[in-house]
Amino acid sequence: MGRPRQRRHGAWRTRERRMLRLAVAALLVCGAILGAIQGVAEPALAWQQGINPINSGWRTHSGDQTSWAAPGFDDSTWQSTELDASLPASPGAYDEHWYRLRLDLPAGHPPLALVVNAVSGTFEVYFNGRVQPGARLSSAWGVGWLPASSVFPLEDSSLGSGSAIVIALHTRVSKSSLFHYRPSHLEVLFGTQEMANQVSEIARIKAFNARIIQWGIALLLMFAGLALILLSRLQPDHREYLWMGLNLLFLTSAAFSLSPATFVFLTLPAIYLSPITQIEFVFSFAGRRVTPVWRAYQGLLLLALATLPLLLWIGAINFFPYQALEAALLVPATFVLPVLLFVWYRQGNREAGWLIVPTLLPLLSVCVVDLGLIGMWVGSRPLASVLNRVPLGPLSFRVDDPPNLIYLFAICIVVFLRFNRVSHQQTRDSAELDAARELQQRLVPLKLPAVTGYRMEAAYLPAQEVGGDFYQVLEQRDGSTLVLVGDVSGKGLKAAMTGALAIGAARTLASEQLRPGLLLTRLNREMTGSQNGGFITCLCAHVSSDGAVVVANAGHLAPYRNGEEIEVESGLPLGLVREVDYAEIALQLTPGDSLIFISDGVVEARNRAGELFGFDRTRSISRQSAPSIAAAAQQFGQEDDITVLSLTVAPA
Repeated sequence: MGRPRQRRHGAWRTRERRMLRLAVAALLVCGAILGAIQGVAEPALAWQQGINPINSGWRTHSGDQTSWAAPGFDDSTWQSTELDASLPASPGAYDEHWYRLRLDLPAGHPPLALVVNAVSGTFEVYFNGRVQPGARLSSAWGVGWLPASSVFPLEDSSLGSGSAIVIALHTRVSKSSLFHYRPSHLEVLFGTQEMANQVSEIARIKAFNARIIQWGIALLLMFAGLALILLSRLQPDHREYLWMGLNLLFLTSAAFSLSPATFVFLTLPAIYLSPITQIEFVFSFAGRRVTPVWRAYQGLLLLALATLPLLLWIGAINFFPYQALEAALLVPATFVLPVLLFVWYRQGNREAGWLIVPTLLPLLSVCVVDLGLIGMWVGSRPLASVLNRVPLGPLSFRVDDPPNLIYLFAICIVVFLRFNRVSHQQTRDSAELDAARELQQRLVPLKLPAVTGYRMEAAYLPAQEVGGDFYQVLEQRDGSTLVLVGDVSGKGLKAAMTGALAIGAARTLASEQLRPGLLLTRLNREMTGSQNGGFITCLCAHVSSDGAVVVANAGHLAPYRNGEEIEVESGLPLGLVREVDYAEIALQLTPGDSLIFISDGVVEARNRAGELFGFDRTRSISRQSAPSIAAAAQQFGQEDDITVLSLTVAPA
């Protein structure tokens, strides 16, 4: 509007203050007479061309009576005030005030309008007693959060038959400390409708520009968070993606605080959920379990989430002490987590070092904002100045916007490096698993050969995709059969390779028609000299068509005959000591007799209570078929590979 106009306006305000004092003095002497003659006891202001603020010259009174909007109402006893002046609190749950001002308008004036800059839902506007559309009073749930600019055109019907207009403002704000942590904002301008529209549009553009950077960062955080949540479905074993995705989504909540209600019930809970998810992310990323101390801290944050925002909403706790308490609750997650990551880094977890600096950023920015609010509380200008918006051309940003953006880029880099490493590892594991499956086919035959005079059944249930159990049924040149049942220590490709090596050596030795004890002795020498490491338990049985059976055992579980465990000497497992002799026992089976070979996955099955399946249960079901025994152990609670092989003498 220019400096000359500002000077004129200042002079105008000085003259009007003098007029107000004279008017008040006159009203005190002859208010009743003036009221009877004029019908109105209000000071009058002259309208000026253009657009002018009219924040002074008002009369105010606390309370709520719609009759106070009438143009003929006598407000001579009301207090004179300016719109931005602090007023005594009114009784009740709301601070409720009326403001009245009379403006004299010249004849033939152009179209006029009123501009009100205030939080939506906290005011109503009346022209000559008529409420104007576009503004209404709302409960604490429906008011806005930031001041907005509203235009109220002055229509000819609002003037009635006179050339003056009485403007009445009815304001109502909740007394909750949440609504009073900063000074209330109420500004009124009056002028031509064209200028009013321009001023209001400029105010809206400034308000939009003030938040566009925050909204842009929030959108980036949201897209990154959703992408990480989807990524967690591709790699379900890596929960760190899910936790970081949720963490990024919680950081966006401040951008959507469009009202006190969303601030209390969306932004504040997200502030407490952010460190909870960050703790889960850090421990998952480092491959560690969350300790009881950190679990207790997470529980404290959940308790704060469930109670403190509600107490703030109902006014049970003041806003500034609340901010101090919030900052104190965030200190462990803000400063202790980076120290913990540094300790893990020094202990050899190189990836933990990637997170030291990024972990500081988001919660530290929240603490800085809390310190700024505390500075407002205690009257410290240096502390409060951190809340000032920083201009960036036509835009501006808050103090916590840059840390969130840097945090996003840092986390994207860290997650990319982790995802790249995990993807390569999964590719190697997949290739290893394919090779192990191929070897597994050699450990467990797809089809059992026919054994003269016997019925044979087998059941194999690996605990993982590739197990360490194996069994082989090898035909001999003299018509007899060699049965081997074993278990390789370890899992995966290495165990499968060791098992394949043992089976290859056993097949070679079986061609020499060796007895079970000697075959295990020779096989032990082969495995002891191999470079694969580990050991193997193995049971070897030579079965003749006439029911004669010879058994030798290298550390494996003894077989069962007709529901009873066979007492066979258990030697050392294969591959531990080079020179070992294995004893043999001879059995004579009759028609209907059954011989059951099992692996330790049967007796070591464990239920949810931690109870083992055990030898007694195994013996009680040893007369059942091989699939039935394996199924019973699996249903009880499988923890290891389960192998069952049954050999039954067929009736004559």
